[in-house]
Amino acid sequence: MDLAKLVEIQTAFSREKFPRFWDVKDERDLALRLEYLTNALAGEVGEAANLVKKVVRSAVYGHGDVKLSDVRDALVEELTDVFIYTLTIAGLLGVDLEKAYFEKLEKNRRRF
Repeated sequence: MDLAKLVEIQTAFSREKFPRFWDVKDERDLALRLEYLTNALAGEVGEAANLVKKVVRSAVYGHGDVKLSDVRDALVEELTDVFIYTLTIAGLLGVDLEKAYFEKLEKNRRRF
């Protein structure tokens, strides 16, 4: 399944569950939706980072006993939440995420 299909599926789910969110009347509405989604995305990234921090604190600094195997499932769930918000933002903006990815990959190939 390609990314466009995943964006389509996630957008359809979100439109069904949160129809008022998708009632974007103007640039202000769009900005507010983006603000909400990017804050939610940052929160999910923060939750994933917090899990990794606990593992590093234990493994590297000897504070605590949290192993990656203890939090792996929770980390996967947080990463999935990050992916869901990314798909939702792409749907809101009408972004072809797969095309954008390959364009960015090419830029990175030239850059690094």
